[in-house]
Amino acid sequence: MLDVVREINEKRHSAVIVMESGEQFWLTWTQLQEHEPFAVGLEVDTDELRQWLLPRQYPMALNDAVVLLAQRARAGGEIRQKLRRKLYMEDTIEMVLYKLEKERLMDDEAFARDWAASRARSQIGRSRILRELRMKGISQEMAEAALDEVDEDESDEAAVALAKKLLRRYSGEADERKAMQKLLAAMARRGYGYEESKQAIEIAVEQMDE
Repeated sequence: MLDVVREINEKRHSAVIVMESGEQFWLTWTQLQEHEPFAVGLEVDTDELRQWLLPRQYPMALNDAVVLLAQRARAGGEIRQKLRRKLYMEDTIEMVLYKLEKERLMDDEAFARDWAASRARSQIGRSRILRELRMKGISQEMAEAALDEVDEDESDEAAVALAKKLLRRYSGEADERKAMQKLLAAMARRGYGYEESKQAIEIAVEQMDE
């Protein structure tokens, strides 16, 4: 496909070639020197450019992805977002994700299970955990399956522990109704539903009275 160079935005060690179609190509200085010179108004075959750039981008993108995974476990969608921000081509990103999955360096199902269990223990409710997983690129179905595997007893204990902490925080409120509204609102921000919060508060009050 033929397209025309609209802008060339130079950076410290690279440049972004912006086409009339809006498509962008990020090249390092080394890649720019290897390729025929770009100029505003130059007609470029973008299919050929993508094909030429792919094997040159892939090792860099794979290295960036491995560095991200070395920091902590991540979902594929999260890695995709990070690589997109660095302006890697979609073909490059797909190759990287395929390699990570093939080498078992990345497993979305395991990531979702671990994230859901960890966040539930950290006094975070179901709706917020679900939202966090979706933001990390986990599918709705996979996120819900991960939440279904969370240990209910641990999750309930975490909710009660949060309720106790909030009860102490709002114990000085003169108006009990307002105190309860604030408590429920605080638990809602943590992702707990009304019924779940109400039950946790009731158990917390009983235990604190004992």
